[in-house]
Amino acid sequence: MDIIWYMFDMIGTVAFAVSGALVGVSRKMDIFGMAVLALATAIGGGVIRDVLLGYFPPNSLRNVVYVTVVLAVTFIVFVIYSSRYHRNMMGPRSRASYLFADALGLASFTVTGASAGYTLYPELPIFIVLLGTITAVGGGILRDMLAQRVPSVLKEDVYALPSIIGGIAYYLFVIYGWSDQAVYGAFSIVLVIRLLAIKYQWSLPRVS
Repeated sequence: MDIIWYMFDMIGTVAFAVSGALVGVSRKMDIFGMAVLALATAIGGGVIRDVLLGYFPPNSLRNVVYVTVVLAVTFIVFVIYSSRYHRNMMGPRSRASYLFADALGLASFTVTGASAGYTLYPELPIFIVLLGTITAVGGGILRDMLAQRVPSVLKEDVYALPSIIGGIAYYLFVIYGWSDQAVYGAFSIVLVIRLLAIKYQWSLPRVS
């Protein structure tokens, strides 16, 4: 289970690092600004998760691999978008890449947060679901605040809701004896709902 958890945590880290770096490109930041946004997005939610669980220092700051991977991803994105071919390519294709990476990170961190919560507090379903959601959306909130944008969780079509549903699904999978399928099932549910919401522009009710 530790290997599976680490795998999804790393998938989420890479995916959110890409989304954070792409926001930096879209805001015309230099490579340092891109790295700051990528780090905030990729490890912000995990730091909040670990603090709520009482881990000091947080796992992503204790293990040099996380920061190294985020910086490497930032450098790759910087090189790609500094090339002559991609210099003026912050259009629909880049937005699609950003949205997919963000959805992938959302799904990955939902299951790592929910599984970590269940491991320590299996008797607290609300905490488990909310920990998964906070882990998934926390880094994105930090990213958008640093980029001077309204956080996606407050205005995107359907953003936090897939994470909440995924956390509930994870808990139900486990308590009904499908522990081996819980991580993969919850991950798939979050990713599919979020991608469908992007494709069909689903939205929650709002004041006109």
